[in-house]
Amino acid sequence: MTDSAISVTALKRRIDCALGRTPCELCLHNARWVDVFNGKIIEKADIFIDAGKIVDAGRHCKARALETIDVEGSLVAPGLIDAHVHIESSMLSPVQFARLVAPYGTTTIITDPHEIANVLGISGIRYMMREAKRSEITIRFMLPSCVPSTPYETSGATLKAQDLVDLMHEPEVLGLAELMNVPGLLAKDEDLLEKVALTLNAGKLIDGHSPLTTGAELSAYAACGVTSDHEASTFKETEDRLARGMKMFMREGSAAQNVDALSQTVTPLNSRFFSLCTDDASPDDVFANGHVNYVLKRAVSRGIDPIEALRMATINTALHFGLKSKGAVAPGYDADLVIFEDLEHFKVKEVWIAGRRVAQNQRMLTPEPVTVADETVKGCVKIKPLSLESFKLTSRSGKARVIGLHAGDLINDHLLLEVNTRPDGSIDCDINPGLLKLAVIERHHATGRMGLALLKGFVAEGKELNGAIASTIAHDSHNIVIVGDNDEDMLAAAQAIEAMQGGLVLIRSGKVFQSLPLEIAGLMTDRPAQETAGKKRALIEAAHRDFHIPEGIHPIMTLGFLPLAVIPHLRLTDLGLFDVDRFCHVNIDPE
Repeated sequence: MTDSAISVTALKRRIDCALGRTPCELCLHNARWVDVFNGKIIEKADIFIDAGKIVDAGRHCKARALETIDVEGSLVAPGLIDAHVHIESSMLSPVQFARLVAPYGTTTIITDPHEIANVLGISGIRYMMREAKRSEITIRFMLPSCVPSTPYETSGATLKAQDLVDLMHEPEVLGLAELMNVPGLLAKDEDLLEKVALTLNAGKLIDGHSPLTTGAELSAYAACGVTSDHEASTFKETEDRLARGMKMFMREGSAAQNVDALSQTVTPLNSRFFSLCTDDASPDDVFANGHVNYVLKRAVSRGIDPIEALRMATINTALHFGLKSKGAVAPGYDADLVIFEDLEHFKVKEVWIAGRRVAQNQRMLTPEPVTVADETVKGCVKIKPLSLESFKLTSRSGKARVIGLHAGDLINDHLLLEVNTRPDGSIDCDINPGLLKLAVIERHHATGRMGLALLKGFVAEGKELNGAIASTIAHDSHNIVIVGDNDEDMLAAAQAIEAMQGGLVLIRSGKVFQSLPLEIAGLMTDRPAQETAGKKRALIEAAHRDFHIPEGIHPIMTLGFLPLAVIPHLRLTDLGLFDVDRFCHVNIDPE
């Protein structure tokens, strides 16, 4: 949904509706109206709506309406706003993501299309913006600041400052997304500074991403116009950022959470500078818990006043991003409304967008949209032909660097282990119990680049994987990542991914055991959220039950972060094994 220019005729109608000269289209009667400006609840209020806008709200309005709906004392609040989210992490197209989150009260999101940009560059961002206009919620964009994220893997695209010029001036674009390359900024990287200057000169915002940055370095970061951060995890980090004029985004998402830690830092004096976000929202998690309404529930359970929490999910975020018609139930604002049962659990009864009821009891009321074929984001898996020889891994010393996993932790170990080898020095899993092979295959340009490594902790002790699991969701460049205990199934997994043109697959005995096709850039699908969540859940359950991946290891998330060359200590990219502590590629054979 996009804003449109207002006419004098429309303004005249608003005046006449507010003064009772002309009836409004609708009145929500007998509401407990959440007034986010005064921070209180008005009992037995009427809310008048016309042409998708709030005309008046209160107990003694002059307005009248053609239709009146008695909401029977329900709480009526502004539609919720997610301050920072990556749609691609849901595995859903923007249209389907909107239908996923709208029934839980989210009517506006600020998204960073960082993932698809790493696959398709500008064309990927343009696709997201086209789809956003077809969605039933309001979607605004922050442009990716780091594509590629590092030079230590092969991405599908490179975005320089000049590439973002036209996009930066689009009305749906609010600024530059999480500026995660803090070292590059402080080292005065020319292109990064050009992106910052482009954003500031366009009068737009810069979101931050600066974990553990402190002191003068944090001041230099903020001095470049960074206005927010969602990566703080302590009172000190929060206080340091607020003191430098940065807003805090409290996050409760599928991949990371900091509401518990940051809730203790909120006071009546600083609460106006906090917003709520999800960052990543998996469809199965949303169906189980909710979306921004779940972040509200978590915040309130940690001691934040319910009205203050609602402000963080509505007006605070709207004011920060300059969304002038969002975030409040007040005259002239968009009639984006959420009707709650209470302000403790934040269970959603109804959702209204632009004065139209779109969801009830966590279900969409509008018909399933027609899928629009877009070939610009299809066919994104391009690899050179592979053979069993492609997966051969050797060590002449009989020792190897091994990636060691810990349940529930993305930080891994850099292990040096003795390994059993064949006479030709090759390493196979059947003679090395507990070890698996890991492969990352470049899939954007068919270069044939492929990294190989060994992995420990991905299968339960004393058990066998007896197959392979593969994905095209592999942060941040999203090459193909495969884990397996035999070369035949790893080869079959790569071939299955190529045939599907992206997605997730479990392979056993050369055949597909479970799969989830993600035909859009290898990251998303146009299929309905419920179907996608079901397939994802079935794949995860099979991975734990039949492939013996421990419950503490999330098969998809763990797989997706193994190539991310910025999380300690040892990673694998298509360019080879990467020592994060030394920040360089290393050989699997330590000698």
